[in-house]
Amino acid sequence: MAPDDLDTHLRSLGLDVELISDPKNNTYTAARNVTIPTGSLAGRVCDVALQRLPAVPYQVPAAIHIRPILVPMGTVGTQASDLGSDWQYWSRRLDRPPTPQVVWAHVLTVLGEV
Repeated sequence: MAPDDLDTHLRSLGLDVELISDPKNNTYTAARNVTIPTGSLAGRVCDVALQRLPAVPYQVPAAIHIRPILVPMGTVGTQASDLGSDWQYWSRRLDRPPTPQVVWAHVLTVLGEV
């Protein structure tokens, strides 16, 4: 899997995807206007960003960046994000071989567990 594979998969799901950068020039795949399907946040809409690492094979960072901030900062493994004050970093590790489908299921599972 490569970061472009994730972008292609997200677009196939009908999501708007763009590349964004933080002040340190790290690049992220950002999926816009994601509706959270389950859990206490079900129905909320947010942007989701995952850092694009150059490693081959692709390694999924243990971080999901969410905008807007959905839970109190510092709870459920969250902290400030390098993407800006309106973003929240959720620390979550993916322990399965990454495919675009597995990565996106991981993101939705994390958001649905709150």
